[in-house]
Amino acid sequence: MNILEEFQMRLKIWFNVLKYYMLSLNCCKKAHILSINETCIMAKEYRKSIIRLGDGEFNLLNNRDIHYQKFSEDLKNILKIIIDEYISNPDNANYLLCMPGEFFNCNGLKLLKRRVYISSWAFSRYFFKKNYDKDIIYGNSFLFASGNKKIYEQIWLENKIDKVVFVHNKIEYAKEFEEEYGIKTEYVLVPPKNAYEVKEDILKNIKTLINNKEKILVLISAGPCAKYLVYKLALEKVWAIDTGHCWDNPLNLRK
Repeated sequence: MNILEEFQMRLKIWFNVLKYYMLSLNCCKKAHILSINETCIMAKEYRKSIIRLGDGEFNLLNNRDIHYQKFSEDLKNILKIIIDEYISNPDNANYLLCMPGEFFNCNGLKLLKRRVYISSWAFSRYFFKKNYDKDIIYGNSFLFASGNKKIYEQIWLENKIDKVVFVHNKIEYAKEFEEEYGIKTEYVLVPPKNAYEVKEDILKNIKTLINNKEKILVLISAGPCAKYLVYKLALEKVWAIDTGHCWDNPLNLRK
């Protein structure tokens, strides 16, 4: 690719970003996205499983790879099923679907503060506004953001949990969790990239460790694959939480 072609490509990308930004103004007019505290309460008091969507999942819905998960039609379809089933009956869903409230609730001016904001969130906001801005309640995807530990740890500290099944690509975080909280913790390995390709093996390994659904919590850090795993476990009344990167690389809002 020569310099002119590269410039034209970048120009096209930014044209689309600005187009989606303009179309996403007043993104969240009908939907109610809970606060961080409200989302935590829903999880700990009602034993709601948590599925969180972010810009990565919206990019997959737009047929794009992300750096730790390649695109597939199967993954795109399961994400759509998870969202559509929740929207059709949110009150009786076995999971709380979470959206990035920090960037969906704002009027759009926040995105102009930094280039990374507008490049990361313009399309996600547009896609949400077009398809999912319904008169329903969503949780907040940033529950597990950096600085929220004293909030989200209430989920397992204020419930009678005999065992945590810790799903992650590095066992040391499972060991640290067990040591810090004194809760028996069993570990399931997932690959750091493209975990969705081995989703059924991961799910099988999780299920072998579940002996008492009422006393077990499954914490899953597996990228977009975590959405599928939580969804399948929630259907079987297993309490599962999509925690994302909060153990090794805490989510942050780049303030």
